[in-house]
Amino acid sequence: MDEHALKTPDQILQAALAREEEACDFYRNLAIHCHVDFVKVLLEKLGNEEARHVDLVQAMITRLQLGENIV
Repeated sequence: MDEHALKTPDQILQAALAREEEACDFYRNLAIHCHVDFVKVLLEKLGNEEARHVDLVQAMITRLQLGENIV
């Protein structure tokens, strides 16, 4: 999606959700293939943080769809 074409809250949140999911997958994939323990732990923590962001954005999308305040 062209980020310059994002005009509605729904479009913005859907784009944000996609980026957060990509980041989560990125860190978790790196962690799976990492053989250095302390780096693996860091990558897993980063993946978990991105997963938390996914949950937050999904909750905002749900509130928006219900006509509730998203902030």
